[in-house]
Amino acid sequence: MTIMNAIFSDKADQPADKTLAFNAMAAAATGATAYLAATMQSTTPELRAMLTDITNQKITEHAAITAFMINKGWMNPYDQPTQQLEISKKDAESYLS
Repeated sequence: MTIMNAIFSDKADQPADKTLAFNAMAAAATGATAYLAATMQSTTPELRAMLTDITNQKITEHAAITAFMINKGWMNPYDQPTQQLEISKKDAESYLS
């Protein structure tokens, strides 16, 4: 039995994939924020251009992960906030049961 199976029981694949996707999306957003801050503080045009390119790559990465998650149905950004909270609550309860 794998560790993931022990943690998530018979629901091992989807929750793990969903969790990894959310973590990847958060990491891409954090990276974009850090590179943007570095870009704004850079002193030379060459460094600013290099950091701007990396920032744009991180934004593109975040957009791709977001689109993937929407296509999988793991994220529904156009739902009402109360509905999104209810779905998050049900997800959390299913992981704990």
